Amino acid sequence: MRATLIGAFLALRQGETVPFSRFPAAWVEEMLLEGGVTSIVRGSRKSLKVISRAAFDVYLRSKNLQPDRLEKTAAVLSGASLRSEQVQLLGDSKATAVRSCPGFPVNVIGPLSVRLGTRKILLCPCPGSFLYISDFQVFRIPSDAIVVGVENMENFRLPELQTAVWEEIQEQYGEGGVPPLLLVSRYPQSRDLATWLQGIPNKYVHFGDFDLAGVHIYITEFYARLGERAAFFVPGDIEERLSHGSRERYDVQFERFGKMDVPDLRLQPLVGLIHRHHRGYDQEGYIAAGD
Repeated sequence: MRATLIGAFLALRQGETVPFSRFPAAWVEEMLLEGGVTSIVRGSRKSLKVISRAAFDVYLRSKNLQPDRLEKTAAVLSGASLRSEQVQLLGDSKATAVRSCPGFPVNVIGPLSVRLGTRKILLCPCPGSFLYISDFQVFRIPSDAIVVGVENMENFRLPELQTAVWEEIQEQYGEGGVPPLLLVSRYPQSRDLATWLQGIPNKYVHFGDFDLAGVHIYITEFYARLGERAAFFVPGDIEERLSHGSRERYDVQFERFGKMDVPDLRLQPLVGLIHRHHRGYDQEGYIAAGD
Protein backbone atom coordinates (compact mmCIF):
# COMPACT_ATOMS: atom_id res chain seq x y z
CA MET A 1 0.00 0.00 0.00
CA ARG A 2 1.47 3.38 -1.04
CA ALA A 3 2.23 6.18 1.39
CA THR A 4 0.15 8.58 -0.74
CA LEU A 5 -2.94 6.40 -0.26
CA ILE A 6 -2.37 6.25 3.50
CA GLY A 7 -2.07 10.04 3.44
CA ALA A 8 -5.45 10.30 1.71
CA PHE A 9 -7.02 8.09 4.37
CA LEU A 10 -5.44 10.26 7.07
CA ALA A 11 -6.84 13.43 5.51
CA LEU A 12 -10.31 11.90 5.42
CA ARG A 13 -10.09 10.83 9.05
CA GLN A 14 -9.04 14.36 10.05
CA GLY A 15 -12.24 15.77 8.54
CA GLU A 16 -10.93 16.98 5.19
CA THR A 17 -12.68 16.48 1.85
CA VAL A 18 -10.56 14.30 -0.43
CA PRO A 19 -11.02 13.88 -4.23
CA PHE A 20 -12.27 10.55 -5.59
CA SER A 21 -9.13 10.41 -7.74
CA ARG A 22 -6.87 9.73 -4.76
CA PHE A 23 -8.42 6.29 -4.24
CA PRO A 24 -8.95 3.19 -6.42
CA ALA A 25 -12.43 3.35 -7.95
CA ALA A 26 -13.51 0.11 -6.28
CA TRP A 27 -12.48 1.48 -2.88
CA VAL A 28 -14.52 4.64 -3.44
CA GLU A 29 -17.62 2.50 -3.93
CA GLU A 30 -16.79 0.45 -0.83
CA MET A 31 -16.35 3.55 1.30
CA LEU A 32 -19.61 5.08 0.08
CA LEU A 33 -21.45 1.82 0.78
CA GLU A 34 -20.10 0.87 4.20
CA GLY A 35 -17.19 3.14 5.10
CA GLY A 36 -19.03 5.98 6.82
CA VAL A 37 -18.31 8.53 4.09
CA THR A 38 -20.47 10.60 1.76
CA SER A 39 -19.84 12.20 -1.62
CA ILE A 40 -19.64 15.95 -2.18
CA VAL A 41 -20.05 17.29 -5.72
CA ARG A 42 -18.98 20.80 -6.71
CA GLY A 43 -19.16 21.26 -10.44
CA SER A 44 -17.03 18.52 -12.00
CA ARG A 45 -15.11 17.89 -8.77
CA LYS A 46 -16.18 14.85 -6.74
CA SER A 47 -14.85 14.40 -3.23
CA LEU A 48 -15.35 12.23 -0.15
CA LYS A 49 -15.95 13.33 3.43
CA VAL A 50 -16.31 11.21 6.59
CA ILE A 51 -19.72 11.44 8.26
CA SER A 52 -19.25 8.53 10.70
CA ARG A 53 -15.76 8.23 12.09
CA ALA A 54 -16.64 4.99 13.88
CA ALA A 55 -17.76 3.34 10.62
CA PHE A 56 -14.71 4.74 8.80
CA ASP A 57 -12.39 3.25 11.42
CA VAL A 58 -14.07 -0.13 10.93
CA TYR A 59 -13.44 0.22 7.18
CA LEU A 60 -9.75 1.08 7.77
CA ARG A 61 -9.31 -1.99 9.95
CA SER A 62 -10.79 -4.12 7.15
CA LYS A 63 -7.80 -2.90 5.08
CA ASN A 64 -5.41 -4.00 7.87
CA LEU A 65 -4.76 -0.37 8.87
CA GLN A 66 -4.60 1.00 12.40
CA PRO A 67 -6.78 4.16 12.38
CA ASP A 68 -4.84 6.01 15.08
CA ARG A 69 -1.44 5.25 13.48
CA LEU A 70 -2.04 6.37 9.90
CA GLU A 71 0.49 9.20 10.11
CA LYS A 72 3.18 6.83 11.39
CA THR A 73 2.26 4.29 8.70
CA ALA A 74 2.63 6.87 5.93
CA ALA A 75 6.02 7.91 7.28
CA VAL A 76 7.24 4.31 7.45
CA LEU A 77 6.11 3.55 3.90
CA SER A 78 7.63 6.70 2.45
CA GLY A 79 11.05 6.15 4.08
CA ALA A 80 13.63 3.41 4.45
CA SER A 81 11.89 1.32 7.07
CA LEU A 82 12.53 -2.11 8.41
CA ARG A 83 10.24 -4.93 7.31
CA SER A 84 9.41 -5.51 10.98
CA GLU A 85 8.04 -1.95 11.26
CA GLN A 86 5.82 -2.45 8.24
CA VAL A 87 4.44 -5.71 9.62
CA GLN A 88 3.68 -4.04 12.97
CA LEU A 89 1.73 -1.24 11.28
CA LEU A 90 0.13 -3.06 8.36
CA GLY A 91 -0.15 -6.58 9.74
CA ASP A 92 0.32 -9.81 7.83
CA SER A 93 -0.85 -9.29 4.25
CA LYS A 94 -2.31 -12.80 4.32
CA ALA A 95 -4.26 -12.24 7.48
CA THR A 96 -8.05 -12.19 7.30
CA ALA A 97 -9.74 -9.06 8.58
CA VAL A 98 -12.08 -9.82 11.47
CA ARG A 99 -15.03 -7.56 12.19
CA SER A 100 -15.49 -6.97 15.90
CA CYS A 101 -19.16 -5.96 15.76
CA PRO A 102 -21.22 -7.54 12.98
CA GLY A 103 -24.98 -7.06 12.77
CA PHE A 104 -27.39 -4.14 12.85
CA PRO A 105 -29.70 -2.21 15.22
CA VAL A 106 -33.43 -2.97 15.54
CA ASN A 107 -36.37 -1.12 17.06
CA VAL A 108 -40.13 -1.67 17.38
CA ILE A 109 -43.30 0.37 17.81
CA GLY A 110 -44.89 -2.34 19.96
CA PRO A 111 -43.69 -5.57 21.62
CA LEU A 112 -42.61 -8.16 19.05
CA SER A 113 -41.81 -11.80 19.79
CA VAL A 114 -38.75 -13.02 17.82
CA ARG A 115 -36.22 -15.84 17.86
CA LEU A 116 -32.47 -15.63 18.24
CA GLY A 117 -31.29 -19.14 17.51
CA THR A 118 -33.22 -21.46 19.84
CA ARG A 119 -34.20 -18.65 22.20
CA LYS A 120 -37.52 -16.86 22.06
CA ILE A 121 -37.25 -13.23 23.13
CA LEU A 122 -39.57 -10.24 23.33
CA LEU A 123 -38.36 -7.05 21.64
CA CYS A 124 -39.66 -4.11 23.65
CA PRO A 125 -36.99 -1.41 24.10
CA CYS A 126 -37.88 1.62 26.20
CA PRO A 127 -38.37 4.96 24.39
CA GLY A 128 -34.96 6.48 23.76
CA SER A 129 -33.27 3.09 23.34
CA PHE A 130 -32.97 0.29 20.78
CA LEU A 131 -31.34 -3.13 20.49
CA TYR A 132 -28.42 -4.42 18.44
CA ILE A 133 -28.60 -7.87 16.82
CA SER A 134 -25.09 -9.30 16.50
CA ASP A 135 -25.89 -12.96 15.70
CA PHE A 136 -28.07 -11.92 12.77
CA GLN A 137 -27.57 -15.22 10.94
CA VAL A 138 -29.92 -16.90 13.47
CA PHE A 139 -32.29 -13.97 13.97
CA ARG A 140 -35.87 -14.75 12.88
CA ILE A 141 -39.11 -12.76 13.04
CA PRO A 142 -42.82 -13.67 12.55
CA SER A 143 -43.72 -14.44 8.94
CA ASP A 144 -46.34 -11.67 8.83
CA ALA A 145 -43.97 -8.98 10.14
CA ILE A 146 -42.83 -6.24 7.75
CA VAL A 147 -39.21 -5.09 7.98
CA VAL A 148 -38.97 -1.31 7.69
CA GLY A 149 -35.53 0.04 6.85
CA VAL A 150 -35.19 3.50 8.43
CA GLU A 151 -32.40 5.38 6.71
CA ASN A 152 -31.72 8.22 9.14
CA MET A 153 -30.79 7.60 12.76
CA GLU A 154 -33.04 10.30 14.22
CA ASN A 155 -36.13 8.68 12.68
CA PHE A 156 -34.92 5.27 13.85
CA ARG A 157 -34.41 6.44 17.44
CA LEU A 158 -37.80 8.15 17.78
CA PRO A 159 -40.45 5.78 16.40
CA GLU A 160 -43.01 6.99 18.95
CA LEU A 161 -43.05 10.40 17.22
CA GLN A 162 -43.95 8.98 13.79
CA THR A 163 -47.12 7.06 14.47
CA ALA A 164 -48.80 8.32 11.30
CA VAL A 165 -45.93 6.95 9.18
CA TRP A 166 -46.16 3.45 10.64
CA GLU A 167 -49.95 3.40 10.26
CA GLU A 168 -49.66 4.40 6.61
CA ILE A 169 -47.05 1.68 5.98
CA GLN A 170 -49.29 -0.92 7.62
CA GLU A 171 -52.22 0.26 5.51
CA GLN A 172 -50.24 0.25 2.24
CA TYR A 173 -48.51 -3.09 2.71
CA GLY A 174 -50.64 -4.98 5.23
CA GLU A 175 -52.94 -6.65 2.66
CA GLY A 176 -56.01 -5.83 4.70
CA GLY A 177 -54.47 -6.59 8.09
CA VAL A 178 -52.36 -4.73 10.60
CA PRO A 179 -48.95 -6.44 10.41
CA PRO A 180 -46.30 -5.97 13.11
CA LEU A 181 -43.34 -3.84 12.07
CA LEU A 182 -39.65 -4.37 12.79
CA LEU A 183 -37.58 -1.24 12.29
CA VAL A 184 -33.97 -1.77 11.18
CA SER A 185 -31.03 0.52 10.50
CA ARG A 186 -28.08 0.13 8.09
CA TYR A 187 -25.69 1.67 10.62
CA PRO A 188 -22.74 1.09 10.61
CA GLN A 189 -23.40 0.67 6.86
CA SER A 190 -22.26 -2.90 6.41
CA ARG A 191 -23.80 -5.52 4.13
CA ASP A 192 -25.11 -7.51 7.12
CA LEU A 193 -28.64 -6.13 6.94
CA ALA A 194 -29.00 -6.92 3.23
CA THR A 195 -27.53 -10.38 3.79
CA TRP A 196 -30.06 -11.09 6.56
CA LEU A 197 -32.95 -9.83 4.43
CA GLN A 198 -31.96 -12.18 1.61
CA GLY A 199 -32.28 -15.13 4.00
CA ILE A 200 -35.83 -14.42 5.24
CA PRO A 201 -39.17 -14.32 3.35
CA ASN A 202 -40.57 -11.13 4.90
CA LYS A 203 -41.47 -7.98 3.00
CA TYR A 204 -39.02 -5.09 3.17
CA VAL A 205 -40.18 -1.45 3.04
CA HIS A 206 -37.57 1.29 2.71
CA PHE A 207 -38.27 4.54 4.57
CA GLY A 208 -35.57 6.98 3.53
CA ASP A 209 -34.99 10.49 2.25
CA PHE A 210 -37.18 11.50 -0.65
CA ASP A 211 -34.38 12.61 -2.93
CA LEU A 212 -32.24 11.16 -5.70
CA ALA A 213 -29.60 9.79 -3.33
CA GLY A 214 -32.27 8.10 -1.21
CA VAL A 215 -33.70 6.39 -4.29
CA HIS A 216 -30.19 5.29 -5.32
CA ILE A 217 -29.55 3.71 -1.91
CA TYR A 218 -32.79 1.76 -2.14
CA ILE A 219 -32.17 0.56 -5.70
CA THR A 220 -28.53 -0.49 -5.27
CA GLU A 221 -28.61 -1.91 -1.75
CA PHE A 222 -32.08 -3.43 -1.42
CA TYR A 223 -34.07 -3.69 -4.67
CA ALA A 224 -31.02 -5.15 -6.44
CA ARG A 225 -30.94 -7.99 -3.88
CA LEU A 226 -34.62 -8.46 -3.00
CA GLY A 227 -36.47 -7.54 -6.19
CA GLU A 228 -40.22 -7.01 -5.83
CA ARG A 229 -40.11 -8.18 -2.20
CA ALA A 230 -38.70 -4.73 -1.48
CA ALA A 231 -40.64 -1.49 -1.79
CA PHE A 232 -39.88 2.21 -1.29
CA PHE A 233 -42.41 3.88 1.01
CA VAL A 234 -44.05 6.88 -0.68
CA PRO A 235 -46.37 8.81 1.69
CA GLY A 236 -49.62 10.16 0.34
CA ASP A 237 -48.61 13.77 1.00
CA ILE A 238 -45.14 13.60 -0.53
CA GLU A 239 -45.81 15.97 -3.45
CA GLU A 240 -46.94 18.74 -1.11
CA ARG A 241 -43.86 18.23 1.07
CA LEU A 242 -41.50 18.08 -1.93
CA SER A 243 -42.85 21.40 -3.16
CA HIS A 244 -41.09 23.11 -0.23
CA GLY A 245 -38.13 20.73 0.04
CA SER A 246 -34.44 21.47 -0.56
CA ARG A 247 -33.47 22.84 -3.98
CA GLU A 248 -29.78 22.81 -3.01
CA ARG A 249 -29.97 19.10 -2.18
CA TYR A 250 -31.41 18.36 -5.62
CA ASP A 251 -28.77 20.44 -7.42
CA VAL A 252 -25.89 18.76 -5.57
CA GLN A 253 -27.20 15.25 -6.25
CA PHE A 254 -28.29 15.74 -9.85
CA GLU A 255 -24.86 15.35 -11.46
CA ARG A 256 -24.34 11.90 -9.94
CA PHE A 257 -27.90 10.55 -9.79
CA GLY A 258 -29.91 12.68 -12.23
CA LYS A 259 -29.85 10.10 -15.03
CA MET A 260 -29.72 6.91 -12.96
CA ASP A 261 -31.68 3.88 -14.10
CA VAL A 262 -34.83 3.23 -12.03
CA PRO A 263 -35.64 -0.46 -12.57
CA ASP A 264 -38.40 -0.48 -9.94
CA LEU A 265 -41.26 0.94 -12.00
CA ARG A 266 -43.24 1.70 -8.84
CA LEU A 267 -40.68 4.42 -8.05
CA GLN A 268 -40.82 6.28 -11.33
CA PRO A 269 -43.70 8.58 -10.26
CA LEU A 270 -41.71 9.66 -7.17
CA VAL A 271 -38.59 10.30 -9.24
CA GLY A 272 -40.74 12.28 -11.66
CA LEU A 273 -42.00 14.47 -8.80
CA ILE A 274 -38.45 15.06 -7.56
CA HIS A 275 -37.40 16.22 -11.04
CA ARG A 276 -40.56 18.27 -11.54
CA HIS A 277 -40.08 20.24 -8.32
CA HIS A 278 -36.25 20.18 -8.49
CA ARG A 279 -36.22 19.42 -4.78
CA GLY A 280 -35.55 16.72 -2.22
CA TYR A 281 -37.21 16.18 1.16
CA ASP A 282 -35.60 14.82 4.34
CA GLN A 283 -37.44 12.01 6.08
CA GLU A 284 -36.82 13.79 9.41
CA GLY A 285 -39.68 16.05 8.35
CA TYR A 286 -42.07 13.24 9.32
CA ILE A 287 -41.06 13.39 12.99
CA ALA A 288 -43.99 14.97 14.82
CA ALA A 289 -42.42 18.11 16.24
CA GLY A 290 -45.40 18.85 18.45
CA ASP A 291 -45.26 15.60 20.42
